[in-house]
Parts: sequence; C-alpha cells; structure tokens
Amino acid sequence: MASEGFLLEDDECRIILLGGRWGGKSSAGNTILGEHRFDSGRQRTATSDNRHGTVSGRKLVVVDTPGWKGYLSLRETTASDKEQIKQSVCKCLPGPHAFLLVIPLDSGFDEEHKRSLVDHLMLLGDRVWKYSMVLFTCGDWLREKTIEEHIKAEGASLQWLIEKCRNRFHVLSNKKKEDPTQVTQLLEKIDEMVAGNDGGHFEVDERTHQTMLKKNREVKAKAEERKLETDRRREQLRGLVQGREQPPELRVVLLGSRNAGKSASGNTILDRKEFDSKKGTSKSVEKHVHVEGTAITIVDTPGWWKSFSVRDTTKHGKQELKRSVSLCRPGPHVFLLVIDSDVAFTERHGEAVEEHLQLIGGPVWRHTMILFSRADWLGAKSIEQHIEGEGKALQGLVEKCGNRYHALDNKNKDNKAQVSELLQKIKEMVAGNGGSFHAVDEKALQSIEEGRKEVEENAKKRTTKVKEQRKRSQGTNYYLPEMRVVLMGQKSSGKNASGTTILGREEFPTTESVHCEEKVGWVLGRRLTVINTPGWCDNPAQCTLEQDKEIMKGLSLCPPGPHALLLVIPVDVAYTERHQRALQDHLRCLGEEVWRHTIVLFTYGDRLGTTALEEHIEREGWPLQWVVEKCGNRYHLFDNKSSGTSNQVAELLENIEAMVAGNDEEQFSPDMRQVHCEVENTFKRKATEEMKVSFREEMNRREQEFEEEWSRREKELIEKFEETLRATLEKDTGKRKHPACRLQTLSSKEGKVRKEQRQKQEITKIIEDVTAELGKRNWQDQQTPQMKTSQDNKPPQLGKGKVSQNSSSDFRFRMWTSIDLYPPSIGGSTGHMQTENSADRQHALRRMSWPFSTSSATSVGGGKVSQNSSSDFRCRMRTSIDLYPPSIGGSTGHMQTENSADRQHALRRRKKWSLFISSATPIGQDSGIHSRLGSFSTPECQVERDASLPPGTGSR
Repeated sequence: MASEGFLLEDDECRIILLGGRWGGKSSAGNTILGEHRFDSGRQRTATSDNRHGTVSGRKLVVVDTPGWKGYLSLRETTASDKEQIKQSVCKCLPGPHAFLLVIPLDSGFDEEHKRSLVDHLMLLGDRVWKYSMVLFTCGDWLREKTIEEHIKAEGASLQWLIEKCRNRFHVLSNKKKEDPTQVTQLLEKIDEMVAGNDGGHFEVDERTHQTMLKKNREVKAKAEERKLETDRRREQLRGLVQGREQPPELRVVLLGSRNAGKSASGNTILDRKEFDSKKGTSKSVEKHVHVEGTAITIVDTPGWWKSFSVRDTTKHGKQELKRSVSLCRPGPHVFLLVIDSDVAFTERHGEAVEEHLQLIGGPVWRHTMILFSRADWLGAKSIEQHIEGEGKALQGLVEKCGNRYHALDNKNKDNKAQVSELLQKIKEMVAGNGGSFHAVDEKALQSIEEGRKEVEENAKKRTTKVKEQRKRSQGTNYYLPEMRVVLMGQKSSGKNASGTTILGREEFPTTESVHCEEKVGWVLGRRLTVINTPGWCDNPAQCTLEQDKEIMKGLSLCPPGPHALLLVIPVDVAYTERHQRALQDHLRCLGEEVWRHTIVLFTYGDRLGTTALEEHIEREGWPLQWVVEKCGNRYHLFDNKSSGTSNQVAELLENIEAMVAGNDEEQFSPDMRQVHCEVENTFKRKATEEMKVSFREEMNRREQEFEEEWSRREKELIEKFEETLRATLEKDTGKRKHPACRLQTLSSKEGKVRKEQRQKQEITKIIEDVTAELGKRNWQDQQTPQMKTSQDNKPPQLGKGKVSQNSSSDFRFRMWTSIDLYPPSIGGSTGHMQTENSADRQHALRRMSWPFSTSSATSVGGGKVSQNSSSDFRCRMRTSIDLYPPSIGGSTGHMQTENSADRQHALRRRKKWSLFISSATPIGQDSGIHSRLGSFSTPECQVERDASLPPGTGSR
C-alpha cells in the first residue's frame, strides 16, 4: 500500500495513549507491546511514561499518560496531570505518529465525555486531531454486534468524535492478547494515517523542543561528571582488590519491586535458568553455582508493588525479605537492588524502596548496589545519562548506594562482558568495605521462626475447624438449580476477574467498574446470575454518597435477593485495620443478618505460591481474621489466571449451596429503602469519624517526629559535652592524652575494639568522679526546696545546644522546676519567683557553695521563664517539660483542638531534661536556655501528679 513509502517496517513507530481514567490505556499499551510493561488495574497512571518494544519486526515506542475523570471538565484536572499530558510528546521525540484516544466499549459516551475529551486534547493544540485515532477497548463487549452498529446506537457525541478523527478507529480486546492480528491491523491503520499525513508526525512545539534540547545537553554534561567520578573511585578500589585476599565465595541477594526483572537478572548472572521469571517469586530461594571460577550464592526474593508503601506489603512478603539474608550465611556481601531502566522512577517509588530495605535493618545501604535491568532499552544512551535524566528521586537513591550501579541486558545473554564487569564491581565494593558482609540478625531470625511456628499451629487448628464444619454441611446434599450471587469488595480487588472466572467466559471488563452489572450464564447445570458492583475505597475521604448507593443497588438487581454475597479480598496486599473498617462501614448498612449470607472470596491465589491460605489468614492478623470469623469461617481461594468451569468454581458453588442450606434455604432480602437511609447516615458518620482518625494519625506522626528529633538533638548535646569535658581534662593535666589519641594507630579490628572499651571506661570513670564531687560539695548538708509552676507558653525550638523560644506560634506546655539559689539580695529581680508561701520563699533563698555562677537571674512564675539581668546569683536548676509542638524548629502554626481540654490532652507526651548550667552560660540568653547535657544529672526530685490535667498525661 501507499503507506510503505512513508513508514517502513524497520522504522520506529511512536504512539501516545490518551483517555479517561480506567478506560484501559495501560492495558492497551501492554496488548500492543505483547507483554506486561505498564502497571494496570492496581493504580492509575500518575506520570507520562514510555515503553519500547518490537512487534512483528517493527520498533515501537508507546507512551502512557495520566487519565482524567471521563465526565469532568479540564478545570477539574490537576495541574500536574495537565503538565504530564503536555510533556507526553517529549517522551517520543521527534514526535508521535499517532494519538490513540482510548474509549471503553463497556461505558457510555455522552456529551459530557465528549466535552471533557475535547478540552484535554486542546492542551496539545488543534494539530492533534490530524494524528488522532479512536481506539475502542473491551472489544469482547460487542458480542454479535459490529462496531459500526455500536457507534450508530451510542448517539451523536460518539459519532461526532469519529468524524473529527476522519473516521479512523480500531477495536481492541485486551483480554485476547494471544491474538496478534488485532495489533497488526492497528499498525496497518496507523501506517495509512501516516501516509495520509505525507509521512509526517506531530511536531513538538519549538519552545518545548528547545527546552528539551537544553535539558539533554545538561544531562550529558552531568552524566560525564558522574562517569569520571565513578571511574576515579573504582580505580582506587582496584588497588584494594589486588592487595587483598579475595573471599572464597560471593553472596548476593536480589531485591526489588514486582516485574522489575530480579529473576531474569539472576538467570543472566548465573548463565542458566535457575529462577522462574514468568510465574513470579513468592518465597525467597537460593542457588549455588560457579561463574568464571568464582563461587556465587544468589538469593531471589519476592517483590513489592512498586508504588505501594511497606504497610501494603503482606506480612509474608516482609518476613521473606528479612529471611533472605539467612539463606546465604554468614551474610550477603551485596544486595543488588534491581530497578527497571525502562520505567520512570518517582519519589513514591524511592520511598517504597527505602521502607522495604529498612526491614532488613543494619547498615544495609553500605552493602547495596543498584542493578538496572532491561538495559537494552537504553539504546545509545549511557546509564549515567539515564540516571541524570530521571531526576532527583533516582539520583538520590544512587547516592544513597554510594554511587554504585550497573546496567544489565537480560535479553543479550551472549554478552559475557556485562556479567564479568558486574562481578568485578562487587569485588571492588567488598574490598572497599574491608571484606565485611551484612551479618545475619539471629534475634530477628529467631523471632520470625517462632512466629512462623505459631502461625502454622493456628493454621492447622483453623483447617481442622473448617473441615469439620464443611463435613457437617455436606450431609444435606442441597442443590440449587438457580443461583444468584453478588460480588462486593474494595477497588482493584479482582471482582471483575472473579465474575469472569465463575461464568467461564469474558463477561466483565478489565477496567474498574463504576456501575452495577448483571450477567447470566449456565455453569455446571445451574442458571447462575452474577451481579458485579463498583469497588469502594479504603479511604472514606475518597468515597461519595452516590458511589455507596450504587454499590448497594446491586442487591436489588436480582429479586427476590441474592443467595450469597461474595466478599472479594486480594491476598497479594496487606489487609489492614483501615481495610477492615471500610468493609465494616459498608456492610453495616445491610444489618447484622448479612453475615449469615456472606463468603470471603480470596483472589490472586497464584501469588501465595506454596503457602496455605489458612497460614495467610493467621499471619495477616486480627483485621482479616475478624472478617473470616464474621463470615462463619466460610472462605474460598481463586486463581483467576486459571479460568473456566474448573474445580475451584465447582467447590465455590458447593460452599454456597451448603451455606444456603444452613440458612433454611433463604436468600438475603433486605429492605432497600432502609438500606439507602442507612447509607446516608453512615456516610455522614464516616465523614466525622474520618476527620477524627486523620487528626489522631497526624498528631501521632508529629509526636513521633518530635521524639526522634529530640532524641537526636539530645544525643548531639551529650556528645558535645563529653568532647568539652575531655578537652578540659587534657588541658588541666597537660601531658595526659585521651586514650582515643593513643589508639588511633591501631589498625587491626582487635585494636579498634580495645580502643572503644578503654574510651568508654575512661569516660565513665571521669563522669562518676565529677558526679561524686558535685554531690559531695553541694548536696550533703542541704535539701533542695521545690517550686512548681504551671505554664502556658510558646513552643520551644531545639537547635545547637539550646532550647529557644519561637515567637511566631502559640503552644501549650507544662513545666515544673526545682531551684537552689542565693541572690545578693532578696526582692527586686527575684520578686517574680513564687512558692507556696513567703516562708518557703525565704527558705528557698539559702546560701549554697556552688562552683558555677550565672550572670543573670531567672524568674519563675506567671506562666513564663523570663530573663532579668539586674542581679547575679548562683543556682542549680532541674526542669521537666511536657510539650507537643506541631513541628521542630522554624516557624510553627497554631495547633488547634476542639477545646482547651482536648488541647491539653494532645500535650500528653513528656520529656525530662536535666540541665547543667555552666559558668559561661547565662540562663535565658538569646531568649532561651543554653544547656549542656552530661551523662550525669542532679538528684531525683519529687514527682507529683497534677490533677488539673486529663488522665493519661503522665506525672509532672
């Protein structure tokens, strides 16, 4: 055809996918490329991202973009998503040949959808229509109807769009990935469009193009600098390798997210297929081989979802990560962190990496190297250019790994040099670490083993209980010729796939459902009606009243009511208290009776591997166990990759019949008016409760940050005090030197240990002597009176050895102080000091022989600690402060609670400080208190509980 003169088969075809959310863009990209390259189903696309592939001998570049809400205007789209759509054309320079406007056939396309699509395409200008084609997804929904009949029946809005795209459209079924003809026909249609455009492509805006060129030049310059620095460091390490005896074997652990290429990389290193790279890794496994004369032990580990927090990783996955280090005892020399070089690396991905590596504990980053997989997609671009071009998230991770990285092409297994270079880099890293390795944490391993045994015992008890329960129900021999079931669950739980598995044919779309759907079929001699409902969010803030009503609508689509509610829960993500709370909120609307008709349907069963379902239930904890117990221990596991009328479907139908028999053959028939009324009440209650939960979580987070920052600053102050104390002692003795000076010459490991022990003993002895002397000189004849104040003040700011006052925010804290002091005269500047009576006040001002004097007086009272420079006196002061700031340092906003009682209750945390006032440090200087914290403190003072504070605030 004419297209052959414009777009040759060996030329690169560049495609951009555009459309609304959950329309099937990412799935369409995977279908076009013939492999799973884009994350689909679990989460929406957040950034424009490109993938490369070869289809029928042709090079393809496919760009996926963030979707918009199909019926909302451009104003409702975030600025970030708009920017990503604009920048999508720069992901396939010099410009795309085709924009595929993705529209699912299982959803309507009305005037609002049309207006939203047009508005978003205007971000790219009017020229975009010249290169646009409509790509219909969910092609299996057409059944016996043709696409032309669907376009005609859908109405004027869709017909206008087809005409706007010059009658260019194509139908794709993402569930029929094994059919190559649908992709081949799509590429032929793109060729025809390119031919009609005289072989041209969408020209990127010149200003945008110049910006990209400038960025590329900067990236290349920075990449060269990184390469030079890396080569310089490697040259130094090579000398260590040559002068040091090599370890008898190298022990390696592969870490990374799912589908990152861990197993494939392991096979490339070992030069044989030892790991299953298609099925996925569900359990840590080790392999021992010799590569180029070097004994190597490699451990492959289960991956985590790339953008998910460690909280969303199952406990089994976390334990396998921790256990991996024990499979290559005495510990791994290197952790190879596998990162897919063909996928954008965002801050969210970086956070997930750091959270999961923290599970291993210890100095894990010291032994970590980044292994970039799929290096073949880099083309002529160096790995340094890839690092610099990806942005700060990836650069920060590389720096955290000590600038250690390597690129691996798993498709080019004949390239032995890439493996040799990787092994050389590992040896250099080991030499740089002095031959050390990441030691196994025996205590943590023992704890995991004890937990595993407990889980296995509880799982056996549950299995026995369920078997007895099912054995009793099997005697009924109850048979339902007609069965009605409703699928319910959170978003991305696998409801659509489960419905398809039950009916044994493609009935439900791969995209997220937004409306209830009813499908009928014959399964194992039964007339089966399956109702699929939209999924709910585990975050109540993202739920809407209309959505919740639509979920409950499914119960009314199969009168007189469903025989069973299948509660769909995936086993490949953690089931937390938040998930349990969201489920309980939705099913509460149906009344307590609903649990008698509910079965838990676990999905993604292939992810469990050899792990028993009962072990998963016991390991995940009480939220999942609560759900299972609520459903009367009725549960079933689905592997949706094995669809059809298999044994898993037959067993599920038998469980449903047994449950119906136990319910006296009754179906679940709630009063829908009452249900909808309860939905409205629950929605209002959830909104209020979620605000309270969010507030508590935020307060706990800030409290933790405060405690961590306070501990860090306290440690710094103690270290500074000890350094000052050592320097003073060395100055006094003249010739005497601290043991650390003498031990610096020891290079052996034993010498370093002796140095640390002597140093600790020396410091301990010095501080004990000072403490004893101070106690003898100042406290042997006198008992310190106490002064107590209750204060409302502004938050303290911690910084460089002082606690200063920040005047830009209000804060409540409680502080009590014990002071021994003797001013030159009574009155004047000490008038603010308050005790219980004047006698106590006079008694507090007794003469003491104290070696440290201050240049200013401190007044305590009136809710303040103020500075007065009119008199000199000697004092010793011990202070305890109860406080909870919104943040550490800088300007802080006003912390507000519902009332003053709640506000005081929020300040329930207490931190004790023992203040040692030196002669050179005045109290109150710079609007604060300069304090030096030693490892000794003043004698304990009496602790009293303040009855005015709410319960739980602790002793004051």
